Parts: sequence; structure tokens; C-alpha cells
Amino acid sequence: MELTLTLDATSAKPLQVQVFDQVREIILEGKLKAGMALPPSRLLAERLGISRNTVNAAYERLSAEGYVKARGTAGLFVEPIPPDSLLLIQRGGQALTNGPVPDETGEPLLCFAGSPGGGGERPELDFWVGRSDPAGFPLRIWRRIVNRLLSHETAYLTDYCDPAGLPELRAAIATHLRRARAVAVTKDQVVVTTGGQDALNLVFNLLKGHTRQLCIENPCYLGASLIFRSAGMAVHPVPVDGDGLRTELLPRDRGSLLYVTPSHQFPTGAIMPLTRRLELLRWAEETDSYIVEDDYDSDFRYDGPPLTALAGLDGGRRVFYVGTFSKSVGAGLRIGYATVPRMFWDEARMMKARMSNGQAWLEQAALATFIDEGHFDRHLRRLRQLYKARRDHLVATLRRTFDEAMIIGGESGLHLVWRLPPGCPPARQVQVAARERGIGVYALSSGAAFDVDQGARDDMLVFGYSSLTEAQIGDAVGRLKSMLGDHA
Repeated sequence: MELTLTLDATSAKPLQVQVFDQVREIILEGKLKAGMALPPSRLLAERLGISRNTVNAAYERLSAEGYVKARGTAGLFVEPIPPDSLLLIQRGGQALTNGPVPDETGEPLLCFAGSPGGGGERPELDFWVGRSDPAGFPLRIWRRIVNRLLSHETAYLTDYCDPAGLPELRAAIATHLRRARAVAVTKDQVVVTTGGQDALNLVFNLLKGHTRQLCIENPCYLGASLIFRSAGMAVHPVPVDGDGLRTELLPRDRGSLLYVTPSHQFPTGAIMPLTRRLELLRWAEETDSYIVEDDYDSDFRYDGPPLTALAGLDGGRRVFYVGTFSKSVGAGLRIGYATVPRMFWDEARMMKARMSNGQAWLEQAALATFIDEGHFDRHLRRLRQLYKARRDHLVATLRRTFDEAMIIGGESGLHLVWRLPPGCPPARQVQVAARERGIGVYALSSGAAFDVDQGARDDMLVFGYSSLTEAQIGDAVGRLKSMLGDHA
């Protein structure tokens, strides 16, 4: 079939994303039906006057998200999407107006703030989860931006910011999400917070009046479980497998709030396929429930194209999207964010005002400039190359040292899981013994994860590899081998 695509070489959206978006839309509109073949990449590239690699990248993403499937050398063919699933996603690229756009000229909000700090002594070779490389921080560019801001706009240092976040930063985040994660939101739907945990607290407090029971992945991120378990409501743990949360085990009661990490399940690293994402959205519609999507490290995907976020498929109805710049720029900035459907915007703004007087102006303004001037995208490209090399080195070294070690969840993010071979001591014992040798490796119970059945999964070690050099990784694995000896 002929594909009529219109590409704009001057657009900020990359050509491969334009091809993906338009082919996806043609499939969702039913113009390309199940079983029909996509044009060969070489032919489409010639028709459009673009690189074949650009078309291949778009095709790879369509395949990764489940819209098409390869049939050997015959090519790519459209996968069937059931009608009810189609209804869930056919408007996913549009921001639905389920409430009025707020009047930004309203009265400023009064609010309260306060947050603790922390630290601690680390092992010499620490695989702690989610730490970005200190040497990777864009210090030269950041210093230049901060100096420029301080030379022109010092009055903002003595005033309060909008509790929902600096408008320029909210607009920059909205643009980034539309381009990189297919989440169609405006700045009016973005709330800036003090990191990802603050964003989770905001969404939970916003929705607890609408919620009868809470659902979490099992295992899941410890920070989310702490919020849910302190709420005084029933908490329903839902097991995960190689495709993430098992949607068929979700409760059918109405009024649930579910916390999920579909793009890189924490801590196992599973990536949820399109079919299960659609089942999740269907469950939310049928049970009048809401979903908190924590996309904590989605900026780092190494094997295959980036995936459309669950919120991108949802179209602004049921999914509250939570993200952070702690992994991509630096945790010291303490900047995260949540996106909310329009119908919750006023309530979210008031809730944020009660939580704090807003984040520091300088960090917000610098980050907004960093994104708007294109530095953020270039920074991410450099980090992806760096972290992919470290991931590859860790996987290769573990498999070479421990006889084809079983690695889980290494396709993206900043950590992976090694399932210990039979005969090894429990993971918690290995963690303690490794720390005595200057190595920080973590059982699920210690690696910022919560497991309802703590004793059932004590054969997994979590490795966060992003903050260690390849030489340090090799040194650490060698010490582990000496420690474990004949056990592995």
C-alpha cells in the first residue's frame, strides 16, 4: 500500500518520530488493516527523500510497541488490534479537554514548605541504583547558564515562584514529553515537584479521596510502597513477570489507584508490551480506577527505539505521569514533576501549594534554559552512549566470570538484576559479605525495592552501573568472584 506521509524538515520533531507518528496514526485509523504489509524501508525512504536508517528506526519502534510484526524476510505486517483496544488509544496523541483551561491570572497561592536532607558513607565500588555519573554533569554549560541568569534576573531570587512550578520550566517539560514520550500535555497540566518521591506524594494525596483500595506491583519501588502502606487503606500487591505487572490479577473492584512502572519495571527491569498496556488502560476504564505511571529512568533505552509512555496511549484520562531529572541531570537539583488530567489541574495546584512554596527559582530557570536551548537532548545522547558501554561491560564481565550469568532487565535504565546461580548463598548474605570487601551490591530488600514475600526472592542482586567506570566494574566483579569462589 502507498503511504502518504508529510514530513517537515524544519520541525523540532525528528524525522524518524514524524514517520512513526504518521504510520501509527494510519494504522489506528484503520487505513492499514491487520495483515497488511508496510512498504519496504528502502522504497519508502526513496519516496520520502530521506535516509533508509530513518525509516528503519521508525519501523523498529512500531515493531517494539506491537503495531507491526516481522515475518521472516517477507517484511513487516500490521498486527490486529481489537476494536475496544483501538478505542483506548486512537486518541492517545491528542490532549483531551476534560476540563476548562485554568486562568493563569488568578490570585497567587499561599503555602508551606520543608524537606529533609541526607547522606551516608558508601562502599568503594558502589552499584547503588539510580546514581548518575558525577563526571557526566554538564558543569561548563550549567555554569554559563546560571551566570547569564544571575546577570539579568536577580530580582527573582527574593520572590516566591508559582507553587506549581516556573511556567517556563513547565512549558519545557511539556514539550520534551510530547517529543520524547508521546505524552500530549500542555504546561497547564505539569506540576513541578522536589524530585520523583514528592510527585508521588502529590498524586496520591490528590487521588486518595477518589480511591477505595491501592494496588502496587510486587516487587515494587520502596518509596511508593511506603506511601501506600501508610495510607490506612487496603493494599493489593499484584505480581510481576517477564512482561511486567500481571494485569489479569488486578482486582475488579471499582475505585482503585494503581502504581506501575511499565517502561522499566522496578526492580526487575521488565518492559510491558503494548498488549498488556492496553489491558491496563481497559481495566482502569472498566473499574473507574486511576494509574500512577512512574517513568523514573525512561530517558535511557539502549536496545531498540524509545517506547510510547502509558500516558501517551491514555490521552489524558486515567494516567498520572510522574518523572524526574534526578537520573538524567542530577539528583542534587531536586526537580521532578507530575502531569495531571485537566479536570484535576486546579485541585493539583492547590494541593501543591499546601505542600510547599515551590522549588528554587534558579534551578528551575536554569533547567528550563538547558532544555529549551537543546543542551538537554545532546546531554542525553552522550549519557546514553556512556551508560550503554558500562551496561555492556557489566553484562559481558558477569557472563564471562560466572559462566553465562542470568541477567534480567538490562535493556534500558540504569540498573540490571543478576539472578544468583544455584548453590550461592542468599542475596542478603552476599550483600553483607561484599560490603566488607568494599563492594556495594544489593538484594531486592535493600536495593530500594519492596517485596511482600521477602523470603521468596532472595536470589537476585541489583547492580546500578551508571556511576562506575568500566575499570571499576571489572574490579568489583573480580572481587565478587574471589568472594564467592566455588559457589558460582
